[in-house]
Amino acid sequence: MHLSNILSVSLKGLTSNKMRSALTMLGVIIGVASVIALVSIGEGARREVIANFESLGTNILQLYMNRWDTRLTQDQVDELVQRIPDLEMAMPTVWWGGEVTYEGKVRYASAQGVTEIFPKIRNHDLYLGRFFTAVEVEISRPVAVIGWQVMQDLFAGRNPIGKSIYINQRPYEIVGVLEEIGQNMGEGVDQMVLVPITVAQRDRGTNRIDQVYLKAKDKDSIPVVELMVKKIFEARYGPDSVYIWTQQAMIDELQKSSRTMTLMLGAIAGVSLLVGGIGVMNIMLVAVAERTKEIGLRMAVGAKRYQVMFQFLMESAMLCSFGGVLGVIGGIAASQIVRRMGTKTWIAPMSIGIAFGFAILVGFVFGVYPAYRASRLQPADALRSE
Repeated sequence: MHLSNILSVSLKGLTSNKMRSALTMLGVIIGVASVIALVSIGEGARREVIANFESLGTNILQLYMNRWDTRLTQDQVDELVQRIPDLEMAMPTVWWGGEVTYEGKVRYASAQGVTEIFPKIRNHDLYLGRFFTAVEVEISRPVAVIGWQVMQDLFAGRNPIGKSIYINQRPYEIVGVLEEIGQNMGEGVDQMVLVPITVAQRDRGTNRIDQVYLKAKDKDSIPVVELMVKKIFEARYGPDSVYIWTQQAMIDELQKSSRTMTLMLGAIAGVSLLVGGIGVMNIMLVAVAERTKEIGLRMAVGAKRYQVMFQFLMESAMLCSFGGVLGVIGGIAASQIVRRMGTKTWIAPMSIGIAFGFAILVGFVFGVYPAYRASRLQPADALRSE
């Protein structure tokens, strides 16, 4: 038998029982579609998170004191800017928080004392109003810039500019609202209230600084800035006195963890493909049992055992191939539906290739045993069977 004849016979064998073939393909279709859809959701989430962090700039470092007996002050921050040529700007911050109230509405919010350069160093735009000025920082004016979610919770989307909120029973005039970032940002800027750093220090009763945002001139300058900052503080406080966290390091870690999560989603969906493969094996064994006479007749007229085996192997592979094509279409459609529902998705061409290739592999692997059973039948016994 030529290859074209084997393919023709295999296709005829599949179409002789259309309902059974369709139900068998359904397991493969669901498996392939699940792999593509879940991987696209995981990849979409990964890309969205990375894009959000990269929007803050990959040349950002955060400086923390690493020992209880050391402290950060504004003078030290100014010294860093003066001594490190590759350092573009530095912003000290103070963490603070408490109950935020407005006309009887109460919520707990993290407050952060920052300077007027916050929008520049964090690449964060304003949705409404303005940011507080250097003069307001210097005179400790009680003004506040609130996050998007704080505005939604306290003002239900109404314009809050010019209104006053109370933080720990002290009034603060709202001068601006930050642009919404979204739920993927670990720092939760949407949930925060920003006030002048001098106000936060006054209310905390200390001039200490909790952390410093450092902005290098470019991405390539980060190692130099990090090294010089460590040397400056080690000369003053000794080794391991500071801890420096870089935005790029965070992005790299997110890349690793999100890729792992995407692979896990793909592996979970891949289990359904294996289940579909078991279904293919089961149906092919039934087909061999039902077509025993046909097998015996083919072998009696000269068909070789390897040709019989190849015929049933091709039937299994074709079954999974057709199911794989429909599964790819279904997976792409499912991904688009999820995207329209508001969840970011991104279909990787590699995921389509892997899912489809795995479906064909399943067809061959789970078709081997039924094909082997068919090829081992004795022609005389097969012709006598009922």
